[in-house]
Amino acid sequence: KTYLIETNYYNSGGSKLNETARSYSDVAPKINQYKDYEFVWITDGQGWLSAKNKLEEAYNIIPSMYNLSTLENFIIKIKEESITEF
Repeated sequence: KTYLIETNYYNSGGSKLNETARSYSDVAPKINQYKDYEFVWITDGQGWLSAKNKLEEAYNIIPSMYNLSTLENFIIKIKEESITEF
């Protein structure tokens, strides 16, 4: 499987966060429709405190969305997938 990974960190809020969440919510399903590809979004930062609703909306659309606290779950997922492939 090929992972297309987007990473970002926001120290402050603003309209950029809403647009980012909307954009990735649109692109993720388009990528994920292909069996061998998966969109992964790793994001974090205090900026999201002012855009919680948009972040939650994106979380409900993007299956592989992580922050710095949950990133280890992605690593575990990759390891488990690589084991089952052999």
